[in-house]
Amino acid sequence: MLDERHIGDLMLTEIESAERPSAVLDVERAMTTARRQRRLAQGAGATLLAVALTVGGLTVPDLLTPDRPPAPTPFGSATVAGQTGLPAALTTIDPQRVYVRFGWLPAGLRHFQYQAGLLLSGPGVYLGASNGHTDDQRQFVTVSLLPKGVEPSAPQRDSGEPAVAGDSDVGPRLNGGDSVFVSYSGAEKPEAVLRWRYAPDGWAQVRVFGTGSDVRKTAAQVATSLRFGTDTVPMPATVTGVPANLRMITVNVSESLDEPRDWYAAWTWSPEPATADPGRQRARTLSVGISRYRNVTDPADKAYVNPNTTVDGHPARFGGENGDESLTVYDVNGADVSIDDSALLPAGGTRALFPAVTLVAQPATWHTHLHP
Repeated sequence: MLDERHIGDLMLTEIESAERPSAVLDVERAMTTARRQRRLAQGAGATLLAVALTVGGLTVPDLLTPDRPPAPTPFGSATVAGQTGLPAALTTIDPQRVYVRFGWLPAGLRHFQYQAGLLLSGPGVYLGASNGHTDDQRQFVTVSLLPKGVEPSAPQRDSGEPAVAGDSDVGPRLNGGDSVFVSYSGAEKPEAVLRWRYAPDGWAQVRVFGTGSDVRKTAAQVATSLRFGTDTVPMPATVTGVPANLRMITVNVSESLDEPRDWYAAWTWSPEPATADPGRQRARTLSVGISRYRNVTDPADKAYVNPNTTVDGHPARFGGENGDESLTVYDVNGADVSIDDSALLPAGGTRALFPAVTLVAQPATWHTHLHP
């Protein structure tokens, strides 16, 4: 079970940048795990640290509405004629769309994450790759697509000191126009921040951290090889039976190529309107997460949770208090299914929703779209 110090460490590491999720840890998964462990502990009468994460962000009208996204642009094997962008800036961000993929990455980055919809800082699209380290050996590359009219912001530093913009230099031609390298104070390792317009009035950004001495060259190569489109995000399951008053706000997919291979895919719904403050939209949510099953027998392992019930013949862990419920069903044809409800479903709603989660035929061999 997550202890107080570990949850605090997770939250501190997650606040990696004000403009995008962490490049090292899967933020949504860590937050969901913390909520689930807290509910389970409450149900068992134990005491767990209550972690409060205050998320700031811009409130932009008409984002994450059910409007149709821009006309689909097929993903190609490489960028054509420098068209590193979309036909139009995103005024609607469909969480179920893949807007950008990596084409090239430096060696050693084997942990990937894609999020679309309501991020920690507000609506946007995030793509990241890292070497999985959280210490001074960490390396990562991130891509951010911002909605129409939203300006990029400075990265946050581990020290807590504000990052002050320094000199800027012209970068390569991207999407038919100039790009710009922006430098910021306080970088702990070599860093490059490259920005351009992926569409009129829509900013894209590549951030490279710690991948060698010539990080600007790396950022330019990453940016020129990106592939853009609006394909549907491949997911390991379908979910029906979600109440009609709930609106999908985020899809989150991550995968590690290190052994043991691991992946995670989740949907999050909120009852709040798209125009509400991002923190309010996240305050009460329903989430369904699917992950590759891993048999953890060591109680000291942070992934270890001792089942306390069964669901449809599968070992499961159920807990909750004050209307909140958390259910994890283990080894469903090689996958774990987790449902976390902030009192949005009737009593017993997580158990009732579980049969409406239909996994792909062989979830144990499924993998995400995040690597070739």
